[in-house]
Amino acid sequence: MFVFYQNILSIHQSAFLRSLAEIQQDVTLVVPEKVAEERIKQGWAIPDFDKVNVIVAPTTEDVDRLLNREDAFHIFSGINSHSLPSQIFEKAVKKKLKIGVILEPFNWLGWKGKLRFIKYLLLRLRYNSSIHFVLTIGNRGRWCYEKVGFTKNNIYDWAYFTENYNVVKIGEGLKSEIVKVIFIGSIDERKNILHLVDVILKLNNKKFSLDIIGKGPLENTLISKIDNCENIKYLGKISNEKIGSYISNSDILVLPSIFDGWGAVVNEALMCGTSVIASSNCGSSILLDGEKRGEVYFVEKENLDEIISRWLSKGVLTYSRRLEIKEWAETNISGKVAANYFIEIINHICDNTERPIAPWIKNKNK
Repeated sequence: MFVFYQNILSIHQSAFLRSLAEIQQDVTLVVPEKVAEERIKQGWAIPDFDKVNVIVAPTTEDVDRLLNREDAFHIFSGINSHSLPSQIFEKAVKKKLKIGVILEPFNWLGWKGKLRFIKYLLLRLRYNSSIHFVLTIGNRGRWCYEKVGFTKNNIYDWAYFTENYNVVKIGEGLKSEIVKVIFIGSIDERKNILHLVDVILKLNNKKFSLDIIGKGPLENTLISKIDNCENIKYLGKISNEKIGSYISNSDILVLPSIFDGWGAVVNEALMCGTSVIASSNCGSSILLDGEKRGEVYFVEKENLDEIISRWLSKGVLTYSRRLEIKEWAETNISGKVAANYFIEIINHICDNTERPIAPWIKNKNK
């Protein structure tokens, strides 16, 4: 039995957990609420978990019943990061249950990054001996938690996994010679959207366009900046169910974040057969190969204009290029692949089988 404790019913967890439940059958997800109000404003919807036993706002009796399953693995998203999961985590530690944690890399930048390092150092000192395995998110996840001293042999590379949008004909209707660039995310400083707009304005090329989807505190600044610019459109909030069609009708998705623990929109793009440019400070940049699927932009090098120009020169994505990207994504980052990899991790822990390598790392350059 696997019990996952998370903060909401996440669209970045459903494909994995649903697939795991098909293999394992006895999978439970515990959350304090369905979806946070902030996420609803961003266009999120409640995903389909199918055979997963979902418990929303569990009672004390629900929690006690689950924690009495000593044969179960109890997997928590974060340590002391969300109120209800943290309370249950403490109880699981006291009962000496089989515990796993899913950890995003902490933001290591600046003086606040030093404080976060100390925070996780203290958490490691307190809980490391109680944790059986750590699933670290993204290209800097393992680095962060090895640095603070978590047992290296207990750390496994992990990610977030999105739904397959089931695009029947990838790029259908793309007959224009204009290369379509898209940004999806919060309109704020962390996502670095204004820098992307500055780059597009600087290039001033009518052979490509930029669509911007999202909500956030910098909306007015963004709208003012792109005023009278014909090839940049701000579309505002789009529901998650419709995102797939926008991505699959674009050639390049750009995620230039100053910091992003993962950045699941990169998965969404690759699953739709769309190429990606993402900053090295996005965990999901580990999915990019520099040639076929997309390229990593290094914030400190300030070379986003150079990279975008290079990918624009490739022109509109052909069907064969889109299909190649999509096939790689389905083979390496789908919910089904993640579920099988998770089972391999558990088998390695329990039965000392060969230590598995994350498919998206093992097959990165294929």
